[in-house]
Amino acid sequence: MTSKINCPLCGNEAGQMRDRSDVYLINCPNCGDFQITHECLEDLPAERKLLPQLMRVSAFTRYRTINKEPVATLFIGNPNGYTEGYTIHQIVDQFPSVPERKLKALQNLKALSKYWGDAVAIERKDYSIFFPEVNEEQPSLMMMRTLVEEGLVTGEVKFPTQLTVLEKGYSFLRDQAAPAASAAPSPAPQAPVIEEPTPVAAQPSKLDGLHPRVLGVAQKLFEDGHYRSAVLDTYVALDNDVRRKSRLQHDGTELMQKAFTINNKKGTTERATILKVAGGDDPQQGAMWLFSGAVMGVRNVLAHDHSIHPTEQEALEQLYFASMLFSRLDKAVNVEAEQLIAEITQLSFKLDGNKSYSYKSQLSEYLASSRDYVDAELHRVCFGKILELIKSSYFNDQNAGIDLLSELDPSIFEHITFEDHIELICAIYSTICGSYKSNSAVDLIKAGFKPITRSLKLFQDHLLSSAEAFQSVLKKISCKDDFFRTIVHNSDLEFMVAFLNKVVDNEFVLRRNDLNTLSYELNRLGRKGLEDLTEKIYTMNEELYK
Repeated sequence: MTSKINCPLCGNEAGQMRDRSDVYLINCPNCGDFQITHECLEDLPAERKLLPQLMRVSAFTRYRTINKEPVATLFIGNPNGYTEGYTIHQIVDQFPSVPERKLKALQNLKALSKYWGDAVAIERKDYSIFFPEVNEEQPSLMMMRTLVEEGLVTGEVKFPTQLTVLEKGYSFLRDQAAPAASAAPSPAPQAPVIEEPTPVAAQPSKLDGLHPRVLGVAQKLFEDGHYRSAVLDTYVALDNDVRRKSRLQHDGTELMQKAFTINNKKGTTERATILKVAGGDDPQQGAMWLFSGAVMGVRNVLAHDHSIHPTEQEALEQLYFASMLFSRLDKAVNVEAEQLIAEITQLSFKLDGNKSYSYKSQLSEYLASSRDYVDAELHRVCFGKILELIKSSYFNDQNAGIDLLSELDPSIFEHITFEDHIELICAIYSTICGSYKSNSAVDLIKAGFKPITRSLKLFQDHLLSSAEAFQSVLKKISCKDDFFRTIVHNSDLEFMVAFLNKVVDNEFVLRRNDLNTLSYELNRLGRKGLEDLTEKIYTMNEELYK
């Protein structure tokens, strides 16, 4: 029997089947097909350090599904010889390097192509095809751009898009799969053969696989031969990132020692840990000395002695060391932010419209406190609580949640998923249904969704991407008439032209009532630039009533 669940890897809706064993089969449009043990399904939410890295597991399972490899079974503990059994930690730790990811992404696109020259439709749920390390758009776009710029595929670098594998891409895959040439001598040719020069294979960058922060700071400088600047700028960036995450106003060695110090025993006057690493006192002290040593042994040396110029090899070694430190910093937890996460998570709202002001006041205080922390999980928890208010069925709660959007730090929207953006806009449109509309939602929509215009743009792109996406959006918005009426009056002209063209071309099929509402509002408003499409919609509507 198949049931619906939230996928344990990506959180989106997926199908679940279970036989009499303790293993579930999951079918997810984002992550493909995989099996997961009952223990792993139960324990995974508690593995906080693993959760931000589950996109790596999603890429692993999606690749196997696309390329018709055996279905993997996911474990928390030892698979004990289970056929195609893998631990979550094993998949995360053995995530492929950038060149390997490029090959696997190309294999995915080839396997998805139905025939030579087929344009493969790519949507936002397809991040995992491109083997990103995190559930964000940018790394997938970077991989997509690499494939396009190297002439392996063609298409626009964006989401949604369509990509076509080119002959060069097929040749690249054949070359990678070809067995080593036989050592046996070939027969002598009957006539002289003019050999074409063997093309030189593109060499992978020496910086492949480094932490994105290192690549962002150092790649251009390193490739241009400015090795000293590449290293120094990277270690200055590391110092800045530790300062931002710890919220300390110190610098250099003092900063690192205060940030990573071991949490001291009761009764001492020494400071407590600020950035906590997993594993106890030894890893904590090791981190303190590693980061302190980086400052003393690399940054300070280059900053204070301008005569020192690392060789290419020395620069590489120092950049790889910095990459390891950036990765450890990503996994370190700000203790104060962790406490905030626990407090916000425990907030319980009784959404009956009676305590909206109190809830808003509580969340406002937490938003003010969280603004100073560089912590993606903290930001996502804050957003989740606001969305909870907006999705209430009482307009007082809805108003409180929507008003809180103006208090969000813009960086929060860098840490929520694409699906969160869509859910937010759908929830806001749902609050304008019927007689008791959310006044705050009406004002927000009339103001062009400021300050969440990015969420609106993602929503519009998603809605226009396919008929399936359009119908999915309509299912999430409880009142269709008010939705169509609102977009006619408040959406920008570019979106309306694209949307109405899809209706006219029957890409988007509307119910009779919806088409009637759309036609009536277009004619009543008479928007400039939509005259021709308004007439076509009117004609379509009239024909339905003949």
